[in-house]
Amino acid sequence: MSNDIETARTTRVNTTEKEATTAPAAKETGKKSLFGNLNSDLKKALDTWDVLTETVSHKVSPEQEQLQEVKKLLGDLKAKLAQFDE
Repeated sequence: MSNDIETARTTRVNTTEKEATTAPAAKETGKKSLFGNLNSDLKKALDTWDVLTETVSHKVSPEQEQLQEVKKLLGDLKAKLAQFDE
């Protein structure tokens, strides 16, 4: 019986030592994984931002469309008024 208790103590000590040596490695791996995922997510977000910016940069806003239409109408009106001056 004394031998069983001693074996149990030795097993518990060995298990604790293994946990102590593998815990920092697991923690380090967890950090690398976390930062790897974060880096990957940031890269995807940046790529998406670039695509959206490129897509939107070619669009004309409604205000710009109205301004172009007003300029066109004013140019047409000016041309018609110039006909009356002749």
